[in-house]
Amino acid sequence: MNRSAISLVVGALIGAVILAGVFAGLSLVRPGWLRALIAPPEPVAASATQPSAALPTEPGQPGVFSTATPPPPGVTPLPTHANAACGGPEQMTIALLGVDERAGDYGKPTRTDALSLINVRFTSKTAALFSIPRDLYVPLPYLENAGIYQDRINTAFLYGEVYGVEGGGPAELKATMELNFGIRVHRYVMVNFGAFVALVDALGGIDLDVPKAIYDPLFPTEDGGTEIFELAAGPQHLDGATALKYARTRHQDDDYRRIQRQQDVLLAVRDRLIRPDVIPQIPALIQALSGAIRTDLTADEIAALACIGPQIDRSAISTYAITGTEVIPWTTPTGGRVSIPDRDAIAPMVQSFLGQ
Repeated sequence: MNRSAISLVVGALIGAVILAGVFAGLSLVRPGWLRALIAPPEPVAASATQPSAALPTEPGQPGVFSTATPPPPGVTPLPTHANAACGGPEQMTIALLGVDERAGDYGKPTRTDALSLINVRFTSKTAALFSIPRDLYVPLPYLENAGIYQDRINTAFLYGEVYGVEGGGPAELKATMELNFGIRVHRYVMVNFGAFVALVDALGGIDLDVPKAIYDPLFPTEDGGTEIFELAAGPQHLDGATALKYARTRHQDDDYRRIQRQQDVLLAVRDRLIRPDVIPQIPALIQALSGAIRTDLTADEIAALACIGPQIDRSAISTYAITGTEVIPWTTPTGGRVSIPDRDAIAPMVQSFLGQ
């Protein structure tokens, strides 16, 4: 999926690099180290997926968020706003999807093991990041004919592709966000691990302060084995491979603390990308990201995001994440250990994420 061009789209090209770099970092949020690039699943029997007495499904309870009509499939142009910077809309919400995949052709449908949303507000020059656990168990729209009523949230994109939902995986993912959180997602970006490593290396590495020493004796390798990953506490300069490991490691604590590490990595990438000395590195960045991005952002939207990005101060970026205090542990009828979202706990977070 080569995206290099030089004359007409110089501005958009710079925007693509900045935006894709941010998204590459975000794609690390909750990545699945199990290379679960699975074959199309068998339809799930309705009896195994319909709500049971053990699963909260009544309106107002933790299992159900919204009865709003999901957005139609496809890309609807966003209206510009008179008070918006860079000729953009009032705000734009983008789903950031990461997959444990390195080839870059996205030829095989897969679970989106990294899932987060970013809300960019062009009128106030602020932004917010919202990270969502991959094992969140939620209702899924448009899949009744396949006998699927609910599943882990990281299956939404996969099922949309496999079961022929109109608009495919992107439409199913966006509708799932609307149904479960009341968040209208306008666009999506999908990236992989290889793009992130190449990007960080092209930037010359990233700088961050590691709050606690890392020792992971079971870090997964590409060949299915394990290795020891260690990183000392304190200020560190990380290359791409080390930054990826830092964002993925979890054995010394848990998935929720990993979210914090991944958000720290994202912000470190962002800080590096907005430095004036990054401009000479544009050719290397383009090469690093070539073929590793799948998105429905238009060229004009990429240019607007590139324009607004440097105008959003670090202090104006808020981060939110669903953690163990906002979920209810539950075991599915087939024995899967999942998390039911607690509506009352998550609703204020969603409102803050949307700037309400």
